[in-house]
Amino acid sequence: MSAYPTIDQFNEAVQNPSTAFTDTILRSGKVRTNGFGYPIALGGGFALTYTVEAGGHRYAVRCFHKSTNGLEGRYARISQSLVSIGKPYFVGFEYQPEGVRVNGRGLPIVKMDWASGETLGAYIEARHRDAAAIGKLITEFRDLETFLRSKGVAHGDLQNGNLLVNGALKLIDYDGMYVPGLPVGQGTEIGQKHFQHPRRSAADFGPTMDRFSFIAIDLSLRALKERPDLFQRFSNGENIILTASDYADPAASEAFAQLRGISTLARDTDNLAQICAAAPSAVPTLEDFLAGRSIPAKIISLTRPAGIVSPKAAAYIGAYPVVDATDFGEVLRAVGDRVEMIGRIVEVKVDRTKYGRPYVFLNFGHWKGRVAKVNIWSDGLKKLAQAPDPSWAGKWISVTGLVDPPFENKKHGYTHLSITLTEANQMRVIDESEAKRRLESRGKSANLRPTTGSANQDVLSRLGVQPTGGSRTTSKKSHIAGIPAAIASAQQKLPNGRGTHPQITTPNEAILASLSGNSRRAPSNTGTRLGSSGSRVILPPPTYQPPPRKDSGIPGWVWLIGIGVLILLIGAR
Repeated sequence: MSAYPTIDQFNEAVQNPSTAFTDTILRSGKVRTNGFGYPIALGGGFALTYTVEAGGHRYAVRCFHKSTNGLEGRYARISQSLVSIGKPYFVGFEYQPEGVRVNGRGLPIVKMDWASGETLGAYIEARHRDAAAIGKLITEFRDLETFLRSKGVAHGDLQNGNLLVNGALKLIDYDGMYVPGLPVGQGTEIGQKHFQHPRRSAADFGPTMDRFSFIAIDLSLRALKERPDLFQRFSNGENIILTASDYADPAASEAFAQLRGISTLARDTDNLAQICAAAPSAVPTLEDFLAGRSIPAKIISLTRPAGIVSPKAAAYIGAYPVVDATDFGEVLRAVGDRVEMIGRIVEVKVDRTKYGRPYVFLNFGHWKGRVAKVNIWSDGLKKLAQAPDPSWAGKWISVTGLVDPPFENKKHGYTHLSITLTEANQMRVIDESEAKRRLESRGKSANLRPTTGSANQDVLSRLGVQPTGGSRTTSKKSHIAGIPAAIASAQQKLPNGRGTHPQITTPNEAILASLSGNSRRAPSNTGTRLGSSGSRVILPPPTYQPPPRKDSGIPGWVWLIGIGVLILLIGAR
């Protein structure tokens, strides 16, 4: 099969539901849009998810933009199984093999009933200090685990974004689900890393693949109930407390050390460390884990007290591929993928749409050029405890989400790439050292991005971006003045500890290079720029400058005619 359409081609199609969808109800619907009037697509795995309102009801429509073998057969089997076992934890759905037409081609969709509620991530973000709410959540997860295990069913990707909380738990996204009758060991995905065994693979697909996730969630929630402060310290928006980096090396993990320091959790924390070191097939059920049964033989010893710095820093393993917000080519190649974008805010635009709705743009470069940014429309602002303002210029942030298609304005000479923030847990303010640690993980095996094939190549070519060095791309011409000199200067100044100099290719890396040694972080209300000698210059926060507006005065030719008429009148006298 030829390459799937790009996200912008899907967006263009679904803007007209009457011609895009084959489903009678969806054809009469309206797709949810952003402040520019473009469809909002939420991404993850193989599909783009659109919200469609039709006939007084709301639906989540999953459009598949990546190839996945046996999709129709799997969904047929899943549908049959959920009907037979009942669906207290599931939502109704319908697989349509040619449910959407893009460029004249019929493509599969899953039309899902809308499930109201907060995502697990948003729910915990708002209530991690509410011991009663967390305690109730622990009970609900244990009931869910018992139910799924009794039916021989496994979801395959239990995580913050795939569980809704509204009085009870609801599971969404069934792309990787196992139900009886599907072939064991033939998975198509391995789940979000912060909730999965560090050695999980597609071969672990089957009825037991949720065991590790339930154990990690249960232990993390119990820790929050005892010490809610752990959430602020260890949550990155895509986890609860523990991350893939912790599972990969529990002995070096500060999070494991903190959990082990809680007396009621010490035994279970030690046991989870042994589970991480063993094979995925050795993971016990949640019931056995809580009873201390069927734990793999001891391999790892957690002896480091909490608060004692590990002699080796754990490598960063993100939930999604990491991209540098100032590497336009790298971000462009990720269009249509869910990523973690790291960067330092250069400009903050606070304004209202023509309909009077507030919005905020967080720009990682000057607006008039090729720049990545974060879009926060009115719905997203409502989810934030505090809306960003101009004082955020100079802050480093991490934001996760789907990279939207490029927005080009040839008149004013700019092209913007963006991630749209819809939930508070998508974004975190981080410091320079953490930004450096995460950016250094780019291109390593733990963070390799699944390619979207050639689908984005036409966009890359149109914007003048060519691949260099395999997976990396850079724009032909930098849109930020002075950056090449700053990069070159920083390149000469920062040794990597082995007598050589690391390759520095982006503005973020140049800034991070200058932070080595005794450098201190600039105040959050200032900007930082590298001078030609590599020194740091503290600047006042940059101010967003709107595009130039046309002069609304009287055109010159009108003045000329008026003067001519006046001269004729005077001459006639």
